[in-house]
Amino acid sequence: MASKKKDTAQIISLDAFGSAKNYWLCWIQSSLPHLGFANSVQKRLKHPFSYIGSILLDDIHPDLSFPMYFSTFNQDFDVNLVILANHVTAPMDLSLGQQNPLLGGLLFEDDYYLFNNQGLTKINFSFPQADYLLLLSADKEVDINDFVDLIPQIPSIRILCQDTPQNIAKGQKKSKQVLDFLQYLFYESEAAVKDYRRRKLFRKLHNKMSVAESNYERLRFPVENNRMITSALLRREDV
Repeated sequence: MASKKKDTAQIISLDAFGSAKNYWLCWIQSSLPHLGFANSVQKRLKHPFSYIGSILLDDIHPDLSFPMYFSTFNQDFDVNLVILANHVTAPMDLSLGQQNPLLGGLLFEDDYYLFNNQGLTKINFSFPQADYLLLLSADKEVDINDFVDLIPQIPSIRILCQDTPQNIAKGQKKSKQVLDFLQYLFYESEAAVKDYRRRKLFRKLHNKMSVAESNYERLRFPVENNRMITSALLRREDV
């Protein structure tokens, strides 16, 4: 009896990627841990950064999660900067899978990378040993270079490479695989930002995102109790 083919996670590349928004990213080396690095960027750029969750690699291991932080330069034009850790400590069973365990999991903790040119890594990449990725996105009408120019102001970093996702992918051996994964990172981080904002607004409104029908008078049509408030005034920081 033929064995059933195991389902594998696939990332679908969309031709529309980058058509509605501008995307830019860079790989950075820094000796600071991710919380300290986010705090350093926050102080230099004078924009608050918030932890928004992690990128998960469930297809590799259920315990692989790469923390993310974000800040908004301009919410009206959706200009966001995300800090993403490029490596985390690998689970022991992944380390034990190395060809020579005496140089890996048995004596030392290994790191698992999103992008690297050797060892445990998701994507083979020509620029090794990066500690962080910075993912910058904005609406098409925004000149993203105004914000790109802020990155070199971050103290004690070394920028390994920087460009648009498409241009970065062109310089790699498996360009489609690289671009697909970069698309995944941008879309996942954008979803995490939206979810963080929704939860923050939910707390601000004391866990009430709707107005019950009993609060209205002389209604022409019924109002759903779970209808969400969508007023743009809710985005104001001074409200």
